[in-house]
Amino acid sequence: MRKLLTLTLALAVLVAGNALVFAQEADWGVRGPYVDEILLPIIADDEAQLLALLRGDIHVLPGRANPAHLARLEAEPNVDVTVSPGFHMFYLAFNMRKDPLDDIVVRRALAHVIDRDEIIFSLFQGYMLPLAEFVPPASPFFNPDVDVAEYDPELAAQILDDAGYVMGPNGIRINPRTGQELRPLELLTPTAEEAPTSAELGVIIAEAAQAIGLPVVATPMDFNVIVDRISKETEDGGRNFDMYVLAWSLSRFPTHLYSLFHSDFDVDGGNNNPGMRDPQYDAAAERVFRPRDLDEAFEAAYEAQEIIQWLQPYIPLYSRPYFDAFRSDIVTGYVPHLGYGAASNVSSSIWTPLNIRLVDQERGGTVRFLLDVEPGNLNVLVGTSAYDSRVFGLVYGPGLITAEPYENQDFPWEATHWEVDTWITPEGNEGSKITYYLRDDVTWHDGVPFTAHDVKFTMDYLKEQRVPKYQTAWIDYSHAEVIDDYTVTVYFNTVSYWHTYNVAGFLAKHIWENVPVYDEFEPWKEPHPTVEGLTMMIGTGPFVFKEYVPGEYVRVVRYEDFWAGLDK
Repeated sequence: MRKLLTLTLALAVLVAGNALVFAQEADWGVRGPYVDEILLPIIADDEAQLLALLRGDIHVLPGRANPAHLARLEAEPNVDVTVSPGFHMFYLAFNMRKDPLDDIVVRRALAHVIDRDEIIFSLFQGYMLPLAEFVPPASPFFNPDVDVAEYDPELAAQILDDAGYVMGPNGIRINPRTGQELRPLELLTPTAEEAPTSAELGVIIAEAAQAIGLPVVATPMDFNVIVDRISKETEDGGRNFDMYVLAWSLSRFPTHLYSLFHSDFDVDGGNNNPGMRDPQYDAAAERVFRPRDLDEAFEAAYEAQEIIQWLQPYIPLYSRPYFDAFRSDIVTGYVPHLGYGAASNVSSSIWTPLNIRLVDQERGGTVRFLLDVEPGNLNVLVGTSAYDSRVFGLVYGPGLITAEPYENQDFPWEATHWEVDTWITPEGNEGSKITYYLRDDVTWHDGVPFTAHDVKFTMDYLKEQRVPKYQTAWIDYSHAEVIDDYTVTVYFNTVSYWHTYNVAGFLAKHIWENVPVYDEFEPWKEPHPTVEGLTMMIGTGPFVFKEYVPGEYVRVVRYEDFWAGLDK
């Protein structure tokens, strides 16, 4: 009942105030971009970000979560705050490879000491939505009937007692495996300067765990250091963390149930950071990734959610509606996108970068778009943070297929259309076969045409290099056949409804075919071999990467020959 009450009150807060702009009020178009350049100043401090918007030093402030700041922004006559339900999950993750977090009893006990209602109202004043499930309610694949671990500290203590984790004389429980006090458990959080609510949330979780005898200690740490520690294997094959809090921006499909938790992704650089390895879950997750049709996708997603809810590799905490702030006296044309926001997920939604423009001129000028955190790596095959992806979305664009902003229906982008069929593999199995018909007017930023050869090269390269970030794209890939320069058929060894969306064209063959080791390549630092003023970081998106000055900004400029440009 408390959960339902929280959801109701939170939704009431979301629609309060005249400054909120909803997706149905926005206008959007394919043609663009309107501005000459987008400058992405790097400002890490939350308060400094707000002041920069209010001074007009930045024009776009994406992904707001601080409730006091949201209240101030909504009161500003020259600021619009757009709101979109999000494909977003903020979570507490465990390293299931290490004692005692390899014990489901400890993880389940911790799940019962999380008071989401208190978190939502004490830290966010109701601006977030509580989330205990592994698929957010904004997704049509959300299973509302899974058995979640409700807040109950007494039950948490009883679970530990029954499993032999008895309370020791110092208020720390005894590990039944060793007979000694449980070792301190380090909870990594971003620093207060980078993410004040995340740092405070870590303290709340640590105190709740300590109250039942689990020695959890919150440790603030630089965001990029956390990413490095949780994603890279140590010499013994483990990972250098106990627990951490971070967030995922998810997609309109539930395939994260596969790519974040299947045992195949428990590899160096893979996203199965908890190290979950459960055969029953793997089978369900494989059905999520390889459904024959949409009905089977729903059935598999529901089953996987039921299993993972019990195993508890994460404790989902809340889902963020995307609040994006704009200086409405300076810019217009921003487009809220259901599930992605108007500016929070540029890598998944191209509509605001295409349509945003200055209010006093139809074309030209500079939009200043905040970059909250220093990019970790601007190699598109390596960079995994939301801040790297913000740059990638501008430079590389959506790929072959994107989604319109109101209902997330398929929207052809660099492919005009596609045909889905099946084939029989050499082993006698049935697989998916998708033929893409490409636009013939798309070019890379150096003017070289984007063709079917780039699509085939990309898929081959990803598989040959076994790139962890894009494992879902290549894991079932067999081969591709170039029919002509603008027609390519891609073959997969399995049948999956999602394979259609696993093909992209983001690698320029004439650049990347000379890169023997993908993760040693720094394309943003390398000058283009033939075009002065360009780097090797070229895409087919609406903006061209120009420069990255660490600690200051990233700058991209309009690609004048963009296929959907205003003059095309």
